[in-house]
Amino acid sequence: MALNRIQLRQFFPDGFDGVVENAAVQVCVTDGISVSEWNEVLSRETPTALVSGWSTPALEPRHTAPNGGPIRYVCHLTGSVRPVVARSCVASGLLVSNWGADAAPRVAEHALLLALAALRNLPAWADFLARPSFTHDEKDCLETRTLFHHPVALHGFGAVARALLPLLAPFGCPVKVFSEGVPAEIFQPFDVTPQRSLIELYRGARLLICCEALTVRTVQSVGREELGSLAPGAVFVNVGRGAVVNEVALAEVARARGLRVALDVTAEEPPAPGSPLWEISGLLLSPHIAGPTLDQYASHGRTALKNLNAFVRGHPPANLVDLEKYDRAT
Repeated sequence: MALNRIQLRQFFPDGFDGVVENAAVQVCVTDGISVSEWNEVLSRETPTALVSGWSTPALEPRHTAPNGGPIRYVCHLTGSVRPVVARSCVASGLLVSNWGADAAPRVAEHALLLALAALRNLPAWADFLARPSFTHDEKDCLETRTLFHHPVALHGFGAVARALLPLLAPFGCPVKVFSEGVPAEIFQPFDVTPQRSLIELYRGARLLICCEALTVRTVQSVGREELGSLAPGAVFVNVGRGAVVNEVALAEVARARGLRVALDVTAEEPPAPGSPLWEISGLLLSPHIAGPTLDQYASHGRTALKNLNAFVRGHPPANLVDLEKYDRAT
């Protein structure tokens, strides 16, 4: 178990003594650990399985079984395994799992929250309420909108987008979608309208929710052309990855076309004081909390323990990461 103290407490509040059958569980607290100390721990302890998370240092391939090392399985507690496991290790057969699609419903829930908050113009509420008095008619300046029957454009069609569809269904929203590299047949079981290109998705959209993964093909893929083609006053929500979007262009287009911008992710977190994002009027910014809520962390810890027990018994763990999943992760 290679995690910092906070994550050990979050994911395993009840501990893990005796819950992994026929295995000795050792803990490496990663707070302040150096690269050399990390490699010394792995060389000394020679673990067969490694439980990793956000605070786990990168795993050098030499410690993995495909490269002559002891580690046969990496049980990653969270999403993308890229910061810990090299692609070559997955390609050569290292067993790796993560939380799979378990976090997606919570991210989708947050996307819905941001969309509703932007449509109802939440950032303007405080200033309006600070008025000494106001009439009902004066509320028109808030320009609130409803989600019911509101067209939605989804940029990305991974687990988050698919979890968002049933949340949108009660609102009767027609949904169009595009995701880089996703074949048309993937969309067929869903009540969505695939678009042929990114610009086609963005053109005229009044509510755009970005949940696209960050890959070499998607980095900075949303620029002036795409953002400038949104409808005037459109709502732009991003719960995917900040670096998918050109933030300078986003700030410029938001000012020029009156976009309502709601972001859970930015290229730099938090945005630097000089970031152009702060120039966006009415910016709605959450601190990258669209993932699992704090009350869900222990559930992910229990999933990891089930996977470890499956591995010890010689069974395949759930939520295995193959090259396709690895390459589409951030």
